[in-house]
Amino acid sequence: MSRSTDVLDLLAKARPARLDPPSNRGEHTADAVAAIVTGASPVEAPARPERHRRSRRPRVALLGALGAAAVVTAVAVAVAVTGPGDAPRRAPGAAPAVASPATQTPMDSSRLLLVAAERSDSVPPAGGRYLTIQTESGSAVPVKAAGGGYTMIARSGGQYWLARSSTDRSWVFGQSLGAVPATPGDEDAWRRSGSPSVVRVTKPKPFDLQIAPGEIQGNTVDADHLFALGDRNVSQAQLDALPTDPGPLRDALLSRFHGGGSDLPTDRDQWLFTVAANVVIDLPVSNEVRAAAYRMLAALPGVRGLGVVHDLRGRPGQAVAYPQDSPGNGRFEVRLIIDPDTGQALGKELRAVQPRGRAAWIAPGALFAYQLVLVSEGTDDNPPSVALRD
Repeated sequence: MSRSTDVLDLLAKARPARLDPPSNRGEHTADAVAAIVTGASPVEAPARPERHRRSRRPRVALLGALGAAAVVTAVAVAVAVTGPGDAPRRAPGAAPAVASPATQTPMDSSRLLLVAAERSDSVPPAGGRYLTIQTESGSAVPVKAAGGGYTMIARSGGQYWLARSSTDRSWVFGQSLGAVPATPGDEDAWRRSGSPSVVRVTKPKPFDLQIAPGEIQGNTVDADHLFALGDRNVSQAQLDALPTDPGPLRDALLSRFHGGGSDLPTDRDQWLFTVAANVVIDLPVSNEVRAAAYRMLAALPGVRGLGVVHDLRGRPGQAVAYPQDSPGNGRFEVRLIIDPDTGQALGKELRAVQPRGRAAWIAPGALFAYQLVLVSEGTDDNPPSVALRD
């Protein structure tokens, strides 16, 4: 397999199944709920048990957000995250994570989302030859060991350089970031089993998971095939044409609702929350469209505020949550983490609430999957030279 195909295969594991053409979509698997925020494990992800075996050049999901300047310099994809029980390691070049008064003051869900909308409206458009976005994602996997099982978080990183002009080419880079224990107890169990460099994952199908990060790979892409809105691909021109008022934006999004399914909820309101959250964090929309999405989420019934939180990188923010049901898997909760100072969505998490079926191995309250936006900014720099292939 060529290096170009390798990187797209790697990033395909990070992309929602809804980006596949209908003829290539797999059935709704018991673990498809993980794709709501999917993490892109560098292995056979629960929500996409067949995608990584295809040799076609897949389209990849863009996990980014425009808005405030990022605190991380986009130089490399290697952005390893520690286990939740460790002190967070910051990405190279990151500023110290200092909570501001706005971040430290708990807000209810409506106030937080309306503040985020106001901040988004006030952010100048990003300039530069490229929009560069750096992401990290992961999902929990159960591991078999002689002394008893434990949970690891399988992680991957992505970096996107989206050209503003047709004279430049867009690039995408991907890397398996390896795996870390999910909790201090899981780390103890991993160490008791000899701190193996390769662990045996048991679900959804057995496979070997490498603990160490893999190589960074990259190649050019067609940016118009990176995005999805609902269950269909969408071009940048279509994203630019989205309404900037919350009511018309809601109507535009719901015009794409056809019952959900695959890795999208079948409940209409849950579907709307998921897709609107994707507009906020996953798509290169204008600041005005992002602000409209925040205002639309603020009016959605059932959204609750979680107050002050820190993401898996230790960055301070506040979170809102919404229930997410998966037939045969039970109930989960999607958490959207926002920096109220900037309106920047820092990440999403999927937490188990009442797991059952093939998801019954995950403990209630445990992290099931996550994604982080580490960089989203305009730049005149050139893409990194590592692993570039036409």
